[in-house]
Amino acid sequence: MKLSAGLFKKYDIRGVAMGEKAVLTREAAYLIGHGIGTYLQRIEKQTRVVVGRDNRHSSFELQDQLMEGLKRSGCKIIDIGLVSTPLVYWHAVNNGNIGGVMVTGSHLSREYNGFKLSVGSRNIYDTSLQKIAQMIEDNDFTYGDSAGDVMVENSAYSQYIHDLETRVTIKRPLKVVIDPGNGTGGLFAPRLMHLWGLDVTGIFIEPDGDYPNHQPDPSDERNLKDLSAKVLEIGADIGIAFDGDADRMGAVDEKGQPIAADRLLAMLAQDMLKRHPGAIVIGDVLCSQVLFDAVKTAGGVPLMAASGHSIVKDAMRTHHALLGGEQSGHIFLGEDYFGFDDAYLVAGRLIQLIANGSHTLSELDNQLPRLYSTPEYRPHCPDNEKANVIRAVRDMLQHAGEVNDVDGVRVQFAEGWGLLRASNTEPVLSLRFEATTREHALAYRDAFARALANFPHVEPFGDSQPSS
Repeated sequence: MKLSAGLFKKYDIRGVAMGEKAVLTREAAYLIGHGIGTYLQRIEKQTRVVVGRDNRHSSFELQDQLMEGLKRSGCKIIDIGLVSTPLVYWHAVNNGNIGGVMVTGSHLSREYNGFKLSVGSRNIYDTSLQKIAQMIEDNDFTYGDSAGDVMVENSAYSQYIHDLETRVTIKRPLKVVIDPGNGTGGLFAPRLMHLWGLDVTGIFIEPDGDYPNHQPDPSDERNLKDLSAKVLEIGADIGIAFDGDADRMGAVDEKGQPIAADRLLAMLAQDMLKRHPGAIVIGDVLCSQVLFDAVKTAGGVPLMAASGHSIVKDAMRTHHALLGGEQSGHIFLGEDYFGFDDAYLVAGRLIQLIANGSHTLSELDNQLPRLYSTPEYRPHCPDNEKANVIRAVRDMLQHAGEVNDVDGVRVQFAEGWGLLRASNTEPVLSLRFEATTREHALAYRDAFARALANFPHVEPFGDSQPSS
């Protein structure tokens, strides 16, 4: 069987898993499991792997076939069942930094599914995923006699909950609303919140693979409307939303206003730096300058990384950073934790910051500067032209300001910045602009648009697109 070429993305393995257009089939899951097991043993020198799944309708069958492939390769499996992605990372770390596979479609619509791969807290991505794809393409597998060698870990839930209970201390009880969006967050967040002594109200708690209320994606403010309404209705101190597999979170303040993830990261950084002055904090290139300035003002060392949760996590490990995050809502805790993206603990640390301090979430947010940000622009560009276009635009704008090319080209102007990078998943470019005023932000946008106008194969954007 030949796998669909589009299954192996930069950061995970993902595709349609239901219906006539399904490419992530039972057979594909078996081959991918065999390939992952081969890779883990040959390259990572790991024979053990922990496997979990989310609540999508296709996840049980995909996990079953994935484990059959892993067994065929000779891997020993720890099956932790229906969980969230942080539990796979947690168990992989606490079992000796072994392999991990989470069956999840994350925030995508119901027909999609996929696999997130790790060794301990470190993700397997990019060229490593391509090695697995090549092993499958070449039918180059290892084989082992481990039929039936699967340990079902029935205490996976309780072990994890007990650990996180001890990592958050709440001095005064807050009223909290949580919205897991019918994803796996409903299995863990209510219990943790109660153990932390909080007054918890939940909406869309019941796991439902149809996601009947909204997509479990807290980075889209449209998905936070019900959470905001419930916070206002009951007079809660904060609202927390989780994505489908709970490695990302979003928040609304006591006034029902969404708070951008990079601003939440800035608040957590300011708090962490009181205990660890001089510590490194990493943000991706999409993060607001507010974050990097806040870290520096608080006595920390801000570093910018390419966008992508696996890349930011690797940068944290390389630089021994205690905190990192992405504008998308992945936040990584290295202070008294393992450095991976665990939305439950991030939520707990954010609530702890409010409960143990004297400021509401909106007051903490208002202490940070406010800049004008454009929406993300995504003009079409053929995949084989992206690198050339970005290189040429960098050359055109190199004298306009300070250039950072860690991921595409980000130009720091006098009153803000502009970013041009390539999408890792689609034939589009990604652009975003931020400045002290709307006029400056749009001027920077127009400078990039003029540069891109030199390339007829790049879709025009700018004045013909919405600017707010």
